Amino acid sequence: KPELNLLTSYASFNYEEQPSYDLVEEITGYKVNWFNLPQENPDERLLLEIGGGTSYDMVITSVIQASHLFRQNALFDLKPYLEKYGSNIYSEISEIALSAVTGDDGMIFAVPQTAFDSPSPSVEPYGALKSGIAFNLSYMEDLGMDIPTTLDEFYDVLKSYTEETGKPAFTQTAGGWNVTIMSAFGMGDAGWYEVEGEYLPRIKHPEVVDYLSFMQKLYQEGLMDNDMPINSHQVAMEKFTNGTALAFPIAFYNVDQVYSAFTASNIDTKVEIATYLAPDADTKPSIYINQGVVYTRIIPKTAENPEHAMIWLNTISSPENFLRIYLGEEGVSYEIKDGNYYPVFPAFDDFTNADKFVGFLPSGETFPMWQARARKTEAMAMLYEQMNSRINEYDIRFYYESYASNIEDVQNNEQALGVVTNDSLIQAIATGEDAQTAIDNIIAEWDSNGGVEYETAMRTWYEANKDTFDN
Repeated sequence: KPELNLLTSYASFNYEEQPSYDLVEEITGYKVNWFNLPQENPDERLLLEIGGGTSYDMVITSVIQASHLFRQNALFDLKPYLEKYGSNIYSEISEIALSAVTGDDGMIFAVPQTAFDSPSPSVEPYGALKSGIAFNLSYMEDLGMDIPTTLDEFYDVLKSYTEETGKPAFTQTAGGWNVTIMSAFGMGDAGWYEVEGEYLPRIKHPEVVDYLSFMQKLYQEGLMDNDMPINSHQVAMEKFTNGTALAFPIAFYNVDQVYSAFTASNIDTKVEIATYLAPDADTKPSIYINQGVVYTRIIPKTAENPEHAMIWLNTISSPENFLRIYLGEEGVSYEIKDGNYYPVFPAFDDFTNADKFVGFLPSGETFPMWQARARKTEAMAMLYEQMNSRINEYDIRFYYESYASNIEDVQNNEQALGVVTNDSLIQAIATGEDAQTAIDNIIAEWDSNGGVEYETAMRTWYEANKDTFDN
């Protein structure tokens, strides 16, 4: 078998020194030479590498970059390779995922990989909650209050702390959007929403003015850290872990870092997380779960071994091989208790970067396996369970907008519009200007700087694909 050259994104570790490297070679019989893009300007370097004729048998990259290379006629059509060599892959790719990597001429220019860490509509949603607003439990006990589940409870807790201490209760990294709070206004992680039959970007959601008003209220009343507009993540976290603030947004996997910082400040406390807030006690809170392509695998026309590259990928994409590469051997590096996956140490340490070596498997099958990684430390496991103990109380909604990222008008406008909108919201929160006026001004800037084209592309895509969505 020939040696294969594979190009992937920047990594802080050497792929060929990982335990998974030897395991994949053992399973497939192929020696793979791994190459990494640089940390600086990786997209430009990728285009230069492929355009310059460097031979890579497979490249792992984003949908956006795969689309660029497809439009430059730089990629092989993978359909014949999938049909002949990709039986473990082709039959498992969903219709909507395939549409994201298929050109108008029917050419399949990439193999799409969905996220490992999110449930699909076909699996149990337990474990979907991964972040929220952390509260210092010692301070909550002093206040005699519980972790909030509604918007009013959240406000009351913050106000009680600030009145009691004279310090801002809530700090966060500079940002206009806070999804935990947004959920009380009918929004969440999704950037687009169907409202009364109309597909709308978040900035045009009918409750965005009320959301902005609430954030302004927190800021103007001193409940939110007034340095929010300039806070880095590190500075905001320090205000939480040095005992100044009561609450700070984190993901469950940040908890060990948070506890280490508490210890450094001689603070003995634990945290619990308030997940997506409900509008009121009588309304079921909602959670928006992303369905989409996180990266793709492409085969450039400069590849010397395209058939072998697909055979290699297909081999590591069988369910048995995927599990062996990703988690190892049951009873040795992982165990299953009550249907849930748990790591077994120290053997599981060998699988720290194993997710970079696996093949293709649908997210419905990978999500339960991924949860072993969510339980790597006792603190992580406890917080993960605490957050997800309420999962059945949520109205779970799935969103699919990332499947539209291959569309040129989406690529050309989405990122820039997101930056401008976020910056404008931060300014509006800090200045306290009339919320309706602020949103009107942001929308005017949105419309005049590519928003109209972006919306047209997204709505056309949505109408063409919404019948394929599972909800």
